[in-house]
Amino acid sequence: MTPRVKQFILEAGDHTFSYQPGQHVVIKFEQNGDVVGRPYTPVNLPGTGALALGIKRYEDGTASTWMHDRSVGEEITITKPSGNLHLRDLDRDVVFLSTGTGITPMIAMLKQYLSEGSGRAAFLYGERTQEDIMYRETLDHLSAGRDNLEVLYSLSDEDWDGPTGHVQTHLGDVVDERFENPHYYICGIPPMVVDSEEMLQEEGVDDGRIFTEGWESDAV
Repeated sequence: MTPRVKQFILEAGDHTFSYQPGQHVVIKFEQNGDVVGRPYTPVNLPGTGALALGIKRYEDGTASTWMHDRSVGEEITITKPSGNLHLRDLDRDVVFLSTGTGITPMIAMLKQYLSEGSGRAAFLYGERTQEDIMYRETLDHLSAGRDNLEVLYSLSDEDWDGPTGHVQTHLGDVVDERFENPHYYICGIPPMVVDSEEMLQEEGVDDGRIFTEGWESDAV
């Protein structure tokens, strides 16, 4: 998908996966006598026997390196889907804000919202360079011809014709008077999540309209 991201399709025979888009599974494996577990979020919708996971390889990443070394046909162990990040109200306007692989739950939730929701949606995604942008073709396809979806990419390490810098600073570029008390869903590196929460709170957005995984403040 990008120089460091692969998409893996996990097929589970005659099993049908049931989960709320935005929730994650934990991949588990044994390494050097220890059990390692890492969460990854399907970008596809539930109701099938497959999960699509976009995983970025980090040089010092235990699980990401292990996954990128897998071959077609190998078996892996995962937990049941779980997690706090999922759509709360399909009739309310929504804003999806993410960086890096934090885009994966947003893709799943956006697909659900465009299928079942009834309001406006804004999708803001921050990356370093254009070649690092995950699911760009998917987002461009979903937004084509839709008046109720705004997509914005912001790059931090490349000069281009589009927005640059921290993606959260561009909320005002797309979230305007057309959005009525939207819900905000945020996922990415913890400093971005915490900074975005603080920015929104300063703008008068109450905590009941801001949704994250919930562990980011402790990480920061």
